[in-house]
Parts: sequence; C-alpha cells; structure tokens
Amino acid sequence: MEGDDMSTHDAIPPHGDAGRAAGGRDGRTASGAGTAHDAGAATTACRGAGDTRTASGARAPDGARPTARRRGLPGVRRTAVVLALLLLGPAVLGRTAVPTPLAPVAAGATDAVDLAVAVDESSSLSEADVDRERDAVGRIAVGEISPASRMTVLGFASADNDDQSPVDEVCPTTTLDAVAQEKMDGCLRKLARRGKGQGTGTDFPNAIRQAVTRLGEHGGTRPRILFLLTDGKLDVSDSPSYGTDEESRERNGRRELAEALAEARAARVQIWPLGFGDDVDMEALRDMAAGGYRGGCTSLEAARPRADRATDSQALGDAVQRAFAGARCLFTDPPRKDTPPADISVPLSPLATLATIVVSKGDRAVRARYFDPSGREVEPGSRSDGSTFTLNGAGGEVESLRITDPRPGRWQVRLDAPEGHRDQLASVSVQWRGAVRSSIVLTPASPRPGEKARVELTLQTRDEQGVVDPADLRRLKVSGQLTGDNFDPVPLTLTDDGEDGDKDAGDGRFTGTVTVPRTAKGALKAVGVLGAVGLTADHRPFLTRTAAPSPEVRAGLRVEDAQAHPGGSVPFRLLASNDSDRPHTLRLSLRDTEPGALALSLTEVTLAPGDSVDQAGRLTVGSGVSPRELNARLEVSDADDSARPLDAKLVTVDVTPVPSWPERVWDRWWWALVTGAVLLAVLVCWFVWHRRQTREGVSPGGLLLRLTVSEDSGERTTSETTVPRRRDPWYRFDVSDPDGPNPRLDPSPMGRYAVQRDPRTGVRLRTPDGRDQSYALARDVPLDGRVRLRVERGVGGRTAAPRPGPPRWLAGLLPGQRRPATATSRRTDAYGAGGRDPYGGSPADGSSSGRSSYDDEFDEAT
Repeated sequence: MEGDDMSTHDAIPPHGDAGRAAGGRDGRTASGAGTAHDAGAATTACRGAGDTRTASGARAPDGARPTARRRGLPGVRRTAVVLALLLLGPAVLGRTAVPTPLAPVAAGATDAVDLAVAVDESSSLSEADVDRERDAVGRIAVGEISPASRMTVLGFASADNDDQSPVDEVCPTTTLDAVAQEKMDGCLRKLARRGKGQGTGTDFPNAIRQAVTRLGEHGGTRPRILFLLTDGKLDVSDSPSYGTDEESRERNGRRELAEALAEARAARVQIWPLGFGDDVDMEALRDMAAGGYRGGCTSLEAARPRADRATDSQALGDAVQRAFAGARCLFTDPPRKDTPPADISVPLSPLATLATIVVSKGDRAVRARYFDPSGREVEPGSRSDGSTFTLNGAGGEVESLRITDPRPGRWQVRLDAPEGHRDQLASVSVQWRGAVRSSIVLTPASPRPGEKARVELTLQTRDEQGVVDPADLRRLKVSGQLTGDNFDPVPLTLTDDGEDGDKDAGDGRFTGTVTVPRTAKGALKAVGVLGAVGLTADHRPFLTRTAAPSPEVRAGLRVEDAQAHPGGSVPFRLLASNDSDRPHTLRLSLRDTEPGALALSLTEVTLAPGDSVDQAGRLTVGSGVSPRELNARLEVSDADDSARPLDAKLVTVDVTPVPSWPERVWDRWWWALVTGAVLLAVLVCWFVWHRRQTREGVSPGGLLLRLTVSEDSGERTTSETTVPRRRDPWYRFDVSDPDGPNPRLDPSPMGRYAVQRDPRTGVRLRTPDGRDQSYALARDVPLDGRVRLRVERGVGGRTAAPRPGPPRWLAGLLPGQRRPATATSRRTDAYGAGGRDPYGGSPADGSSSGRSSYDDEFDEAT
C-alpha cells in the first residue's frame, strides 16, 4: 500500500491463496531476521492482561486469564516467564538470527468479496451485443480468485407499466466455488435483449439499488463491488413510476440516480461503470464511479473505481477484465487473440504468487490445454512442482485455470476445435497477484545528526530471486521513509537508473541519499515503501541509532557482489579499531536471507584496548542451494551496543551450477591451456609452412626436359616436355625407342626415371637402378645408349628453390648486405653447354625468354 512502511510482522496481505505455504516453492521460505523493533514483536510480547490473546493471535474468550497470573501459583508464573523469555527473548532483547518468512498469501474468507454485475438489456442492443455481455460477465465469474466470494448477476432495462420490472435477477447470489462457476454459464444464457412491450429503456437507479440490496444482505465487512455494463444513457421516459410526463420523468430519474449513488456510497459499494458503443454518456458514467464508495483494495489511484469505455461490444470483455483487475488488485496484460487451432502464450512474472489464465473461447466446442514454461502439460485438479491447478468453467464459452504458486515464465494455451467451429476469435489473458520483499541499509550504519547517509534497498521474490526483469521493475514504485526520535518522518527518494550514485541501472538495487535531521536523537528506522497494485510487500526495516560524536569503536565491511557455486564462498573483509580502554567484542550476522543458504566463517572478533584488525572472512553458499540469486544483509555490531550497527552491507551472490570436471580444469588452468593451444597452433602452422616450402623447393614444376641424340652433324633434339606445375616432389617418365632414330620422352606415373629440383645444384635425377644423382641445369646427362637428357629452366617457369637468407632484392637494402650484380655479358660454357645460368640467367643468344632468380624472388616476395 503506497505510503505504508511495513515491517516483517506488519506484512499481512489482504489477498492470496489457501494452498500457499508460508514459504516459497518447494518449501523454501522467503525470510530474514526479525528485530526487537520489528513492528509488533516487542509490543506483542509486552501486552498487558487487558489484551489477552491466544497463541494464534486471536483474542481469548471473555474472562479468560493466563494461568501464570493466578495467585498461589508463583512457580507456574516463574516457569511461564522463563519460557516466554526463552521463546521471545531474542525478539525482545536483541536482534534475532531466526528469519521470518514472507507472509503467506491465503485466499479464503479473508480475501473474499461480494460482486454484482448489472447488465444492460435495453432494446438498443443487438443479439451480438448481448453475447459479448455474457462473455464479459463470464470472465468475471471464472476469473474471481477467491472461491469464497459471492456473485449476483442482474439484467436491467426499464418498466414501462406496472406489470413490468426494470430489473431481472438473472443469476441469484451464489458463492463462487468450483461447482457454482460451472453452473454460472447456464444462468448467463438467460440474459436477453428486451423487445417492444417489455420495457426497453435504461433505468440506472433501480439497477444500482437492486445491486446494493443484494450486496449488503449478508452483512460483514467484505468489499462490495458493482460492475455496470451499458451501451447508452439514462432513459426512463416511458416509465410511469418516475412521473406523468417525459420532462418530469427525466428530472426525477436524475434525482433518483443521485440518491441511489448516495445509498451505494453509504453501503460502501464501489461502482465500476463500463460503456460500449457510440451512444454512451461517459460524463454520466464518470459521475457514477465518483458517486459510489471511493475506497479500493489499496489507496493507490489505480485501484479506485473509474469509468471505462470500449469502442464496441467486441472490446467489452477486455475492458471488463481491466476493470476487474483494478477492483481486485491484480496485474493484467492485454489479451492475446487468435482463431483455433492455435498456440497462445502468456508471460507470468517471478513475482506472481497467484494467477488465473482466462480463456474466452468464442465457441463452446473449442477445447483448451495448458502447458507450463517447461512444456509439460498441466492436469487440472493436480499439484506439481509446488503449484496447484484448478479449472473453472470447463465446457462454457469462458474458462480459466487458477494456479497457486505458479512457475515463472511463458505459459502456453493450446486451442483446438472441430471443423465448422474455427471461425470465432479466441482470447487468452492472465491476471495475477504477487509478493515482494525488501531489505534496506544506511551507510554509515549509525549516522550522526546532520550527516548525509547513503541508502540502498534490494527487492526479492518469494523464491529468494532478485527482481531484475525490466517489466517487473516498471510495475514498481519504490521509495522509503526514515523515522526516529525527535523528528518528523523523512521520505526517501530511491532510484535504479544508474545515476546519482546508483551503480547499475535495472539491477534491482535502488539507491538514494538522506540527511539525518539535526534534531535526531537515539533510535533511527529506515524502511522501504512500495507502491504497486497487486503486490504484497514485506519490508525489512533497518534499525539503528545515531552515532556519538567520537565513537570509541569503529568497523567497516568490504564485500562485493559475486558468483559462487553451491558449497563455494565469497570473500569479505572486516576492518575495525578500538580506541577505548577496555576490550570489545564485535559480532557479525546475516539478515534478510533464506535460512541455511549462506553462512559466515567469521562471526565474532574481540578487540583489545587500542587494537585494530584487518581480518578476512568468507560468505559460504550452502551445498544444497539451487542455482539462483541470493541477497543478504551483512552486519557488524558491538556486543555491548547491539542496537547500533557499526556497518551493514547488502550483498548479492549469484549461485551458479557446479561445473563439470572439464569446466573446473578450464577455470583453474585456462591460462596454461590457452598458451599451449597458441604454441601448438604456431607449431602446426610452422610445420605446414615448412612442408610446403620443402615441397615447393624440390618440385620440378616448370622445368623443361629435353631428349637429345648425338649425330655426326651434332646434337639433335628428339623430344621435349615442360613439367606441369604440381606439388609432386618427383616427375616420372620413360624413354621409348632409345635405340631408334627418334627416342621419345613419355610421362608416366610409373616411369623408370624421375627428376626433381635440387636446391644446391639444380636438378636431381633418379635412374632405373634407384640411384639419385645431382646435376647442374642445362647439362647433358646420358641415359640409354646415345640418348642424353638436358634439364633446363622452362619459359615462364621457375628456377631452382630459393637460396637461404633474404631475397636478393631485399639483401641490398639491408645493412651489411650487398646486392649481387647481374652480369650483362653473354654467358658461355662456364655454366655448361648452351651458356645458361643455372639460376635462370638469360639465354646465351641474348634472347629475353628467360628471367633471373632475382626476378623470381622479387615476384615471390611481392
């Protein structure tokens, strides 16, 4: 409730579900440490005999007196006092380490309401409009969250003579249990448009009075809510009970409407008018909403009665659901629509503790199936994973699945229908209510009067999850309040926008500052304030006292948010000093967290006079904690003054799954693995490069092989071939007809001869007997008989493998290197027959068909 600061024991939610346990899912409790100042704790313990209550908190019957107070039983009295101190002592005398769970959300009689729906039946409606009205009323009936609520459905038009009634009681007052909700669809079929001679006007005063009567006939203090659906305006022009002529009837009708609204206000009946169509008088509908009872389920404006308008009857159901959500303090999102067969998904927030998925099928033949966020189909009437499921309205045009303690995520509704029933648009919406818990700290923990303090507040769900979803954070209006002795309450402005000292935007940790009033003396209390319709808030206060001008004992905590595995830990440090002349014992404690989830390795430190410490400790995660985000408040205080914390810090531990052994190896040795992988990659690259260089260095590609024979007239070439450019280290061939006039060189993969480059000499020849012999290029090598082989550099081909060292074109540019001169004179037998340079010089005849090795190396380098 906006403006309310609720401590642990103040958080008694007005709504909820009977199936909810005190804790969260799977028995986990959303809890934290209570204190002596938590509202109601010490007060309850110290109540006098005039306010005798039972253990459950209910007042004892008149005349009942505690046994321990009877005269003559001092031993019993002393025993009772001792037991009371043992049980209540931690709460009364100091801070307790026993956490208090989030208040249960119980939907029973305490959450029940009395509902009435007045439905327009005037002649201005069409049959389709009446169908949409039935659908809208059905959504209210199956969407009601408490099975103890009562509901009445009225149809109204006007009475044009004494034999007619302006109001028809379509569905008498019924408790909305599962059976009644199933039957509600049948009675809603009695809603019908009135024809001529049946009273076709619009008599608001009688409809409101009839609803007020039905809503008040059971007495009690339940909220009373009237939804009024109409397509027009007040019209009693044909009703003789309002006067003798049209003018007087209109005047009297307005007067009677004002009186009916006053009666509704006196009977504490909220009126939520909903119009549809083009003839609606919205001003009159707003007056109706303002004329009834203005109290809502909370003091927030969104929960106060208001008028709404749908463009037509097709949109009426959605408008009714919006109004119903406001009246019952529920969150709701716009419905998703499609024609069957279809899968429609709706999101559910982690904040939700009670939810209803409402399905308006448009056709009774449509069937709906429900699947949770894990994809598992839920069985109505069952319990699974801590949730309970109740199906209401099955078989009607509108049905709902009510879920207690729902699993957060996207729920899916699968719609199907037989042929011929798939043309109607179906809609699926979800409405829910939730709970949230806050924890707050001040820094410094014990500020001096006039000192500026930093304020931090965190939010958690019932499952101890931090609230970080942007959609959830947008729903929340978070602030705070500082109260204490000798000053008026000070509001706290808290933001989560990453500015003005807030660490990260949208992380669920709200930050602000406050200046402690200079008049403050003694006790201080900081507490969060939450403004949101549909959320029960459990605010854990931060209780402290103003600091002395020169405190003798000082302490500070250093801890950062971190990740840890179950069984792992997060480091923190305690820095403290004692300037007094006597020893002091400092105690560390954890508050506002799940019992057993976190533990302190350092809980107590004793400081000698004049001593100071800088001591390390660890915050250990329980081995059985499931992966989720844990929040806690870490405090240190002096044992001699526990009401004044020396320091307090909010800490968030993101519990992650225990890693597998490969992940553990990686976490510990990742640097060595990365270094080894880089070295291995370098080695592989070098090996590939070296092998490639080696292959390219001996590959004979580009060489010209020429067979010659010696004759009286000189050397004659009989066959020649250029070795193709491949990466094969050997080029094999045979010599055919070696004794004939024209021996030929025949390339063959199985040839008896093979050649490759020799980086040192020029060429290497392998003969049929398996011997390898190296020769210079352009030298005649005898093969068979008179046949000789000459290996030359081919035209456009490459030369022998590059020599070691830098290329010759680069050698001349480097210090200490000398670029070799290129001979320009004609080469002769110094390089063998033909005058060819074995490194690729120009031919002996001076032609330009060849290139130098310098040119080849330059090409390779560039």
